[in-house]
Amino acid sequence: MLFFNFARIFKLKGINRPFSYLTSTGYSANYATKLTKNRVMEINLERLEKFCRDFNCTPNDILDFRPYQNDTIPNDHVLHTLTKKEISNEITSKINALPLEKIQQIHDIIKNME
Repeated sequence: MLFFNFARIFKLKGINRPFSYLTSTGYSANYATKLTKNRVMEINLERLEKFCRDFNCTPNDILDFRPYQNDTIPNDHVLHTLTKKEISNEITSKINALPLEKIQQIHDIIKNME
């Protein structure tokens, strides 16, 4: 089954209060609620593009695939490339537990990636 996984984007971007973030960037409260609760079942291309522009991502970053329990889709089917690993918030706590020297090294690595 294909579905939209906006929550994954919020976690990856470190947005702890996605509703507030979305409404402050121009999304209506109703639509922000749908996005934060992953209740979007369809999306027009204009809204999809706006979200991708706002979050510097692609539609493939938002789409997720999980086969139905008794699905016979082969393991090498291209839809499986849309299957994403679950993201936890543990990265923040791991970074916070590091000594400042290590955090500086992470900062330098990220800065060099720009």
